[in-house]
Amino acid sequence: MTQRSPPAFSIPVTREEDRFACAAEGAHIARWAGLSERAQHELAIAIAELVSNAVRHGGGGSISIRAIRDDTQTGGGRWGVEVIVRDSGPGLDPKLALLEEVGPKSDRGPSSSSSARLTPRMPGQGLGVGLGAVHRLMSSVIIRSSPGISTEILAVKWK
Repeated sequence: MTQRSPPAFSIPVTREEDRFACAAEGAHIARWAGLSERAQHELAIAIAELVSNAVRHGGGGSISIRAIRDDTQTGGGRWGVEVIVRDSGPGLDPKLALLEEVGPKSDRGPSSSSSARLTPRMPGQGLGVGLGAVHRLMSSVIIRSSPGISTEILAVKWK
């Protein structure tokens, strides 16, 4: 029996409406990876927010979604979904982007440095509520931004 290769999806995003197709494709990939129905919905919401932000604040960009496997886990590994959204907008203030760079939720215990924790913000204060929601819905979120050039957000949802 041949093993199918993990699904992947990559397209340019230029319109607000692109978030629907991207969210649906992300949920499809999450289903393939064995994520729960709840995790599929959370992933779809996060993808819709990231695409919306790329179009609204970054003038458009691209998204790549793929199933990934972490074989370092005991018991044969685990599947997840990796989402990478890039835009060519004005970028983010490096100090604000640093606050969003966090690892897996299990790494965010009391020993985590306070500079790497997500700071809740109200609309108009830094990165806004949308990226905070993405952070809460995903297992990990990393923001790489070059002010005046681009922003790249890498988010992973594990099974």
